[in-house]
Amino acid sequence: MDDSPSDSQEDLHRGRLFQRVRIVGLLTLLSRILGLFRDAVMVASFGSGVIMDAFSIAFRIPNMARQIFGEGALSTAFLPVFIQDMEQQGKLAAFQTATGILTATTIGLFALVVIVEVVLLGTALFVPLSYEATLLLNLTALLTPYLLLICVLAQACAVFHGMHIFGIPALFPVLLNALWIAGAWSLDRTVESAETRIYFIAAGIVGIGVVQLGLCIPTLRQIGFRFDWNWTASRARVKVVFATMLPVLLGLSITQLNTLCDSLIAWSLTAPTSPDAVRWLDDYPLTEGTATAMYLGQRLYQFPIGVFGVALGTVIYPLLTAHAERGQTDLFREDLAKGLRMVITIGIPASVGLILVATPLTQLIFERHEFTADDTVQTAGMISAYGLGAWAACGLLIISRAFYALGDRQTPLRIGLAAVVVNLVANLTLVWILAGPGLALGTSITAMFQVFVAGWILTSRFASFPWKPIVHALLRTFAATAVMSAACLATTIPPSQVGLGSELVAKLVALTLPLGTGAAAFLLTAKLTGLTEPFDLLQRKRRR
Repeated sequence: MDDSPSDSQEDLHRGRLFQRVRIVGLLTLLSRILGLFRDAVMVASFGSGVIMDAFSIAFRIPNMARQIFGEGALSTAFLPVFIQDMEQQGKLAAFQTATGILTATTIGLFALVVIVEVVLLGTALFVPLSYEATLLLNLTALLTPYLLLICVLAQACAVFHGMHIFGIPALFPVLLNALWIAGAWSLDRTVESAETRIYFIAAGIVGIGVVQLGLCIPTLRQIGFRFDWNWTASRARVKVVFATMLPVLLGLSITQLNTLCDSLIAWSLTAPTSPDAVRWLDDYPLTEGTATAMYLGQRLYQFPIGVFGVALGTVIYPLLTAHAERGQTDLFREDLAKGLRMVITIGIPASVGLILVATPLTQLIFERHEFTADDTVQTAGMISAYGLGAWAACGLLIISRAFYALGDRQTPLRIGLAAVVVNLVANLTLVWILAGPGLALGTSITAMFQVFVAGWILTSRFASFPWKPIVHALLRTFAATAVMSAACLATTIPPSQVGLGSELVAKLVALTLPLGTGAAAFLLTAKLTGLTEPFDLLQRKRRR
């Protein structure tokens, strides 16, 4: 069944899409800025060494679980069922389903946390470990309970999304980063031992998770949600959610496990520093701090992904799901095409921009105290390699959600399994050629492989897909990005040649001058060539 809305209805529909993306994007921008400041405080306190290497890997585990399970597979499987119940059976049935999912999720994840903690305790008691391995194990044990808290929070936020409320859930990461910064800053001035500080920070993250969840549940009730435990009524729908979640879980796990494997490869191929460590290679390709550089590089390359890609994916997924549920093929196709055009016009210049300003960006945010100029070179290389595939990561978020909205969970899984092979081959080849940046480049190559294959399969399902506007947007974006790059390169100068103010001011000028000039050049060229998508996101209201 096709539904062709009137021009005014379509304009209103598009306006709401841009407004929601803008709201989520701005709040996510605030969260990401605080997150960068948080990372700056962390590396200034601990440097790029053994402690930060261990923490970056330990924190990645609950964070990965949130991305795979909470915000990924469970939310993806839950939203279509919740929306269907809301539209066909009313709020009561939808609330019963959501309550059943939240309860089952909490029980299951609690059991998982207990099992993990028991395994970690047994390892600590019975397996001889080096200092680096002991530090990693202890931090993992401290951070594992956060896995439960953040995944339940993500599921509760999915209820907000199902009710078309996007601003409130986007505030919880802001709270995490603000409290984390305050705690790390205080500890740096009151606790002398770096090892003790990192343990306090890990425990504090779990405490912040409790605060986040404690604020989320009452807020849900204030917007009209009611916890309605009726297992008899909700059991069938809960089973549907978890049955459809499995292939999504496997598909999303592949991408996140690739990232985790990258970090573990970096950690295992880094030359050990402690004299009691067992050396299993004569010549290690990586040096101390590579895992930290990868973590920081991922954080910065995920900045445009988080601000734009996640915001667009968060808003567009419920819309695509509703279109698929109602049989509105025209709206589904048009919203998908619009999402792809937005990915092209924002993602490509963001990728190129990351590569162009990688060094001044790292110098401004991280290079101080324990973080040296050598660490800047290492981290900037990671940012550039990751940045090459930032646009592809944004596009993959949209395309994967389109598959899930159509009820197809097998295709992303099959593509993801192929991507595992691509990622592994690329990593084990490039790490010996390019060292740490080779692992990041492997990730970018894998993301581009996935987005091209998945995009081709998805769009081929439509008898008439609007390729012409996409091609026009691509050509105009290339032109605007080329002008942006030239302007950025022409105004790039090292902080030592700025010649004004303090070192911090010099670093700020060294970044903002090419960044501002490049952005202005891009927007001016976009205006002249008729590229409208960047301005659609900036407008408060859609023009009719």
